[in-house]
Amino acid sequence: DKSHLSGSWAGAMGHTQFIPTSYQAYAVDMDGDGKRDIWNSIPDALATAANLLRKNGWQAGKTWGYEVSLPDGKKFPAGSRSLSQWQALGVTRVNGKPFKNSAEKATLKVPGGRGGPAFLMVKNFSVIKRYNNADKYAVAVGLLADGIAGYGGLMQDWKRPFTKLSFEERQELQQRLSQYGYYDGKFDGKIGEGSRAAIMAFQAKAGLTQDGHPSMEVLKWLRQN
Repeated sequence: DKSHLSGSWAGAMGHTQFIPTSYQAYAVDMDGDGKRDIWNSIPDALATAANLLRKNGWQAGKTWGYEVSLPDGKKFPAGSRSLSQWQALGVTRVNGKPFKNSAEKATLKVPGGRGGPAFLMVKNFSVIKRYNNADKYAVAVGLLADGIAGYGGLMQDWKRPFTKLSFEERQELQQRLSQYGYYDGKFDGKIGEGSRAAIMAFQAKAGLTQDGHPSMEVLKWLRQN
């Protein structure tokens, strides 16, 4: 019955808000009634989400990332490195425990900006982002899962120290980063992976905290230089 195939204004459908192409690729009939019903069947909806993660490389029994402590004043290279290499740079887990697999590759993320919690993200984090590509969304999913599993929540405060940039200011930020050779993407005002990597590269050069956050502080530095 097409009248029951309702969705949001953007086309996201059912309990787990799948778009039509994702439904076609990953939907599962978990309750065995012959229908892949993510609207009315909780088993189907949850199994569909699990199937998306599995097909995109989810590593069972492994974490999505580690909350870490960063040494003051340290400049960090962009890109992925092994956990042992990050540790050699002074990055440690905030709970004092060792990393479980020192050879595993990880990427440094500071999604809340300077003064907020920092994370080393491993493979499963990128898999969560296949469901929703926003860093903060994926962090929230990971933290919620940790809480359900009894691992506890954040150990560092998630501060809100920055004035949010307008759309025009985000475009200007991208244009100025491009002008100085840090960014080669579109000037669309969308702060994705390319923009954040460019911001971090500029912050490293300018001696600022490398959090990749599109703050007014970064824009002012770019305007002055």
